[in-house]
Amino acid sequence: MGKLIKTSVFAAIGCAVLLVAGCLPNGLSVNAARPQPVFDGNAWVTYWDFEQGLKEAVKVQSQLNSVSYFAAVFDGNGKPMIMGHAHNFIGKKLVRYRAKINKYLTVVNDVYLDIHNPKGESIAKDTQVLLKLFQNEETIRAHIADLFDIVKKNRFDGLEIDYENLWKDPVVARNFMHFLEILVPMAEEEKIPLRIVLEPGFSEFETPIDLAENKFEFPEGPEYVVMCYNLFGTHSKLAGPKADIKFLDRMLVKTSQLPRPHSVALAVGGCVWQEGKAPYYVTENEAVQLAKTLKAEITRDDSSQALHYNGRNSSGKNVECWFADARTIIAWKRQALDYGVDGISLWRLGGNHKIEKYYPGIMKKQ
Repeated sequence: MGKLIKTSVFAAIGCAVLLVAGCLPNGLSVNAARPQPVFDGNAWVTYWDFEQGLKEAVKVQSQLNSVSYFAAVFDGNGKPMIMGHAHNFIGKKLVRYRAKINKYLTVVNDVYLDIHNPKGESIAKDTQVLLKLFQNEETIRAHIADLFDIVKKNRFDGLEIDYENLWKDPVVARNFMHFLEILVPMAEEEKIPLRIVLEPGFSEFETPIDLAENKFEFPEGPEYVVMCYNLFGTHSKLAGPKADIKFLDRMLVKTSQLPRPHSVALAVGGCVWQEGKAPYYVTENEAVQLAKTLKAEITRDDSSQALHYNGRNSSGKNVECWFADARTIIAWKRQALDYGVDGISLWRLGGNHKIEKYYPGIMKKQ
C-alpha cells in the first residue's frame, strides 16, 4: 500500500492564519509546501460564448487577478489550435485597479477532426491524443514546444493545462505526471506561468492498481486548480447540484495537500434533466427562463445552497433543473476560504444574472 502522507500547510488570507491538515488518497504524495501570498481570483471566458463572457469579465475586473481563455484544442494530428477570438481577447484591456490582469490560454484535450468546421465531428476529453503526445520524452518536448509557441505567438501571459479523463487509466495518469515533470522546468526557463486544472477524481482510480508504482508527486511551481463541481451533471442519471457541502469539504481536503499555490474552481449555471432526453447544461439566465416557461416554483436546497425546481413541459414530460445563483456561489466561496485556498476560479463567465453579485467585494462598494 502506498504510504499516506500528512502535511500541514499555512495559508495567509487577509490577517487570518488557517491551519489545514489532512491526507490524500492512496497513491498521491507531494513535496513540501511553499508559501504563496498572492490570492488568485480567476474566471474563464469560453470561445463559444466569447462576447457575453468578455462583457462579464469587464464588469468584475476589479475582482480578478487573471482570466483564462478556454479555446485551445487539438486537430486530427495532435497539434494545438485556438478556436474563436484570441486576438480580440488579448486586445481587450483588463485591469485590477492599476495592476494588469494576466491572460491564460486554456488547452483542453478535445480533438476536432476538421479544423475548418468547429461544429463538425469532434472527440471530447480524448485520452488517445494524450497517449500519442506522451509516448516518450521526445514527443513530450515536441508537444510542449508547440504549446509554448502558440502561447507566445498569440501574446498570452500564461498557459493553463486542462487535460481530463486522465484518472480512469493509470497509464494515462503516469504519462501525464511525466509530462508535468518535463513541462514545469521548461516553463520556468521560458518564464511562462502555469496553471494545472485537476478533475475532482484526481488520483482516484476506477480500476485496481499497484499503488507503489503509481505514487504520484506533483511538482512545485504551477498553480494547481481543483474542479470542485460535477457532483451531478450530464454524466449522472439522478438530478442534483453541481456541488454540496460534503462534496466541497472532500475536494478542499484534497486541494489542501497539493503544492502551493493551490486553488479551486467553482461552477455557475446548472443542469436540466428532462424525461426522454439526455441531460444538458444551462446558464443561470437560461435556468430562470425555463422555470418561467414551465411556471415552476424555484426553491433553495439547504445542503448545497443551490436552486432547483420541477415542472412539466408542453408534452407532459417531467423536467427538473438544479442551478447556482450568486447566493450559492458566495456560500461555496466562503467554504473554500475557510480552508485557506490560494485562489478561487469561476467556471464560467457568460449567461449569469448580474455577475457583480457573485463578488461581495463589488457589492460592498455600492
